[in-house]
Amino acid sequence: MRYKAGWLVQNHILALTHFEPVVTMEDFRDIAADAHMALQEATQPLHLLIDNRIIAERTVATLDSMLNALPILQHAHLRWIVVVLPEAVKETAAARQVERHGSIQLKFTDSLASAFQHLAREDDRIDGAAGMESSWSDWISYKDNPVATGEERGARGRV
Repeated sequence: MRYKAGWLVQNHILALTHFEPVVTMEDFRDIAADAHMALQEATQPLHLLIDNRIIAERTVATLDSMLNALPILQHAHLRWIVVVLPEAVKETAAARQVERHGSIQLKFTDSLASAFQHLAREDDRIDGAAGMESSWSDWISYKDNPVATGEERGARGRV
């Protein structure tokens, strides 16, 4: 498995995490199909959490480029896209402005913990960052992928 995409919190938080540092065109196509299927179910305001910590790419996509590449993201219920930046550029997160397109906002963070904190602040339906961390560790087990769980790991440094 090269990635995992699906509901972290059903009909509320859609998540994507990568297990390989390079995203192939096949991965991108499959991720788009998974997002399309999940978003078909959406009936209330939702958020998208993208964990790019292990991605090797140093280029950071803008909101407009995301919406152009994946038109399904222009969903009536989508509110926040929160992207955890790759390790190589995570120090730039604080300097990046929130981007907006209609009711959709894009926020870059430097860690999963920061992403969880942001979503918990922005959506009172979320039971705090600790609840998000618990959901994440249930969604991605250490056995499946220690990097994706946020566990400490040697040279890459983690949350």
